[in-house]
Amino acid sequence: MSITKEQWTQVETELSGSWGHVEMLIDGFKVNLHVERVKLLKYTIMTYVNGQFCGKWMIADSEEGKRFFCTKSSFVLSAKHRAELIKIWGGKRCPKAKLEELNKKTTILMPHWSNVKTMRRHFEKNNQSLELVSIGFQA
Repeated sequence: MSITKEQWTQVETELSGSWGHVEMLIDGFKVNLHVERVKLLKYTIMTYVNGQFCGKWMIADSEEGKRFFCTKSSFVLSAKHRAELIKIWGGKRCPKAKLEELNKKTTILMPHWSNVKTMRRHFEKNNQSLELVSIGFQA
């Protein structure tokens, strides 16, 4: 059974406030989403799979990381450093191998989300069945 549009609206409402909690069953994994404070006045949606978080899931070849974590990629070298090296190597005449080295990126999987809509797209794209178990803290 898939999550309906109305249920996604309820999930978004719950996770937009502070200290929200949603529990889902996604492809046999129990996924808990908690709104947690990162800094003063900054909140994020933290993902827990089967009630836990493991640092090894942040590596790109883990199944849980690919399915439930947010993909972040960035250049290895800063923009300023890349510009300086291109200037040294001669601008447009810069060798192709050097350009590939300059534009090298690193990818890491982060367990937190800043937006419910991007999280929803990622979950729907990378998983087959999504079921909503509960919204909010149950007494």
